[in-house]
Amino acid sequence: MSITVARADRHVKDWSHNLARFPTRANWPLHLFHTCQLEVAVEIIKSEGIKCRGNVEHLICDVANQGAVWNNPEAHNYVRLYFRPRNSFHLKTEGVKAIGDPYRVNPHMSIPVAFAFDFKKIITLPNCGFVPGNFAKTGAAPLSGDVEFDKMQFELVYHDSALPQEKMAEVHNWRMSEAVVSGTLSLSHLSYVICRTVHEERTLRHALGNQVAPKIIVEQKGSIFMRRGMVIDEIYWASDLLNIRFHGPTGFTKETYKVKVVCWDNKKQREGNFLLAPGGYRFPSIPASKDAIWKIEIEDCLVHFAPIPSTSGLVTS
Repeated sequence: MSITVARADRHVKDWSHNLARFPTRANWPLHLFHTCQLEVAVEIIKSEGIKCRGNVEHLICDVANQGAVWNNPEAHNYVRLYFRPRNSFHLKTEGVKAIGDPYRVNPHMSIPVAFAFDFKKIITLPNCGFVPGNFAKTGAAPLSGDVEFDKMQFELVYHDSALPQEKMAEVHNWRMSEAVVSGTLSLSHLSYVICRTVHEERTLRHALGNQVAPKIIVEQKGSIFMRRGMVIDEIYWASDLLNIRFHGPTGFTKETYKVKVVCWDNKKQREGNFLLAPGGYRFPSIPASKDAIWKIEIEDCLVHFAPIPSTSGLVTS
């Protein structure tokens, strides 16, 4: 057993109390987090479990830091969960980054999906350990037991404000701390599957088809995702036209971005390619009915693939 149930209970009680005044962090101590690209999330849900890297026959969308992934091959034997979201992993991979951005890595998570597991049920499993800082560090190994867990600096793990230059490396490393489960982790202790927007939730449900889905919810209060990349803010069908609105990235910006729109309607495929500035648009050049299936890419990255509701079902994020 990684830690005792009593120690897990105390962690949740103490840190839920400490973070209660911060709406975006208040629920972090209740969960352990695993975030991946949409296609990987679909495979996880359909297979009802997350496999460690060493047991995956084919990596569908490998967003791991390729420069560090072989630093510690031991980490490949474990399913890796973060104690918190919004860490350096998210900063590097989450959201569409513009073509030409020096920090763009292909592939990255254009549609990130977060799995939130029950903290107490996972951290007390016999095959669960924990790692202070990033498990990809050379020589890092899982720890176990209440004594070692007491040494974890959760005041730094859960830290989420500005940092002085001299503390950045230390705190960023603590934010990457992990709970690790050997082999395969079933979804039996899964609490939620979390999407950034209702539009991305719709894309996930469409990709799952008739698969029975776990509890899928949409992020509230900005508690899970950074949203620094490009995101679709609105997408709906009105007056027989597709309407979308998107915002640009917060970092590397350009005047216009590649947008590709494809629809399948009555077995006919139509598409359009555009260079657009961030903002809202209608697409009269792509005729379709309200029953069409739409695939939208920004900067060659998928951002939507599903039917689009009419204005009667309009929701924005």
